[in-house]
Amino acid sequence: MRCLVFGVVVLMAVNMAAQADLELLKALRSAGKHDSLESVATRILTKDADRATGYDATYHLAFARDGKNDQAGAIANGLAALRIAREMSDTVRIMGSLYQLVKFNVEARHYAEADRLRYELLALARRYGKDAKQLALAHNAIGSLHSRELRHDSAEYHYREGLRVLGGAGEPLVRVALIGNLAGTLGETGRHEEAIALHRQALALVDTADHANRAWSLRTLAQSLIHAGRHEEALAVMHEGDSLNRVSGHALDLAIDLAELRADALDSLGDTRGAYAMVKLARDLQDTLFERSLDEQYLELEKKFETQLKEEEIQRLDAEAREQEERLRVRNVQLYGSIAMVVLLLIGVLLVWRNLRQKRRHATVLEGLNAELKDQKERIEEINRLLQLKVLRTQMNPHFIYNCLHAIGNLVRKGEGVAASAYLDGFARLLRMVLDHSVKDRVPLSQEMDFLRQYLKLEALRFADGLAYEVNADPALLDEDDTVPALVVQPFVENAIWHGLATKEGDKRVRLWFSERDGRIICTVEDNGVGRGAAPERVHTDGSPSMGLQLTNERLQLLTYRLQERGNVTFTDLHANGAPAGTRVEVVLA
Repeated sequence: MRCLVFGVVVLMAVNMAAQADLELLKALRSAGKHDSLESVATRILTKDADRATGYDATYHLAFARDGKNDQAGAIANGLAALRIAREMSDTVRIMGSLYQLVKFNVEARHYAEADRLRYELLALARRYGKDAKQLALAHNAIGSLHSRELRHDSAEYHYREGLRVLGGAGEPLVRVALIGNLAGTLGETGRHEEAIALHRQALALVDTADHANRAWSLRTLAQSLIHAGRHEEALAVMHEGDSLNRVSGHALDLAIDLAELRADALDSLGDTRGAYAMVKLARDLQDTLFERSLDEQYLELEKKFETQLKEEEIQRLDAEAREQEERLRVRNVQLYGSIAMVVLLLIGVLLVWRNLRQKRRHATVLEGLNAELKDQKERIEEINRLLQLKVLRTQMNPHFIYNCLHAIGNLVRKGEGVAASAYLDGFARLLRMVLDHSVKDRVPLSQEMDFLRQYLKLEALRFADGLAYEVNADPALLDEDDTVPALVVQPFVENAIWHGLATKEGDKRVRLWFSERDGRIICTVEDNGVGRGAAPERVHTDGSPSMGLQLTNERLQLLTYRLQERGNVTFTDLHANGAPAGTRVEVVLA
């Protein structure tokens, strides 16, 4: 009897400990403490836990890896949790893991796998029929898929069906997600008033203390109000959203969205100055976001380098310890060898031979260390060059940005509101493209061509006598839409305009075309300017050299140096009737 009672007590204690671990995992996940969540989940998995506890730890470990941007680790742990749930034949846990894997695969852009998991989740939830929340989540997942495929009627059906099966039960977060997605679908089909009403309904369900989620909900409501033409209401809603965002930590991506939306609303109301101020605020926030991203990259590189140095230091100390032990052993042998002259003589010969061998070994080790240090120096120099190229690729010429803002300001002061608005829209779109491309190493060719057209369009507006330009590509390249390095061609185009065409009288033309040669993508930039030899140095009225061209030259020299390391850029002077007729630059992109 006592043994039975003792066993029951032990079982209760184990269950209470497992429940406490689960509550801790949920709390850490809600608080966004991904490092602590990973540590606790790993600790639970190292214990001799049952399968249910092991599932919970693996499930939350996947969220921890996702929170640390380790998408491969998140998917791997999500699949492990799904495998455990299937071994347990636990339908609720299987559905939870399927929904989790849909999210991770969408984030990793594995859309085909995510879509397969969506349909599997919906079919399982319908068969199970006991968990309204999981069935609602399944409908939400299918609705998101159909919305991405622009199947708006089907998406609306699944969102409404999810709300129907959820009924009047709890789960406010699921309800808010379904209502928000339904409102977005209605807005895309032009039913703005219905979308606004749904956004307000979703906003009412968000906890008033949850400032971050309320700020995002206000942002979506403001966007629907703008689409409906209710700009004054949209401005009031965005003001409230901006205030909540500042209280909740000032998320930069949300602040940028709100500034851009406010610029659209003010521009629609005719407040060009206010719109200009909001665009400038958005640009400043984008610069802050970029600097923060660059600082994080620097810190990551420093951590990797410091870790490598520590490992090498440990190896060096270990080698020194082994060497010291060897020396002590030799001394002991010498001490014991002093007992007899004959033995001492033999040991002396042995030691001489061993010392020579150690010297050769030490010389070999020293040569290896020297070679390793040289290799490390070369790697560090390569990292510095790559970082320089990263900075080059992710920044526009600041003098160009200043000139654009100055031009917009002049149009506003002249009262040319339509021209200022058009210039402002084009400039905002160009900055958005720069921000999108700056976080990617490669972009599709069509997107790079759109960016170059937008840049040339803005440059053409600044020439009184006009600037003719064209950006084309071989049809085969456009059909395949291969990827090319982001923001590499723009400095060469800028160089062609301001060195070759700025001082030229009469017709000014720039032509860009992308072609394929020997399996490699070639970009050719050709102008009909004065040529490299005849291009004068531009100066200001006070006699100082042009800062815009100085910055362009510095960026172009760095980019040309990086490309010519592999023989990937060539300059050709063009002539007509023996006179300079422009310049052609060929850049190998892939």
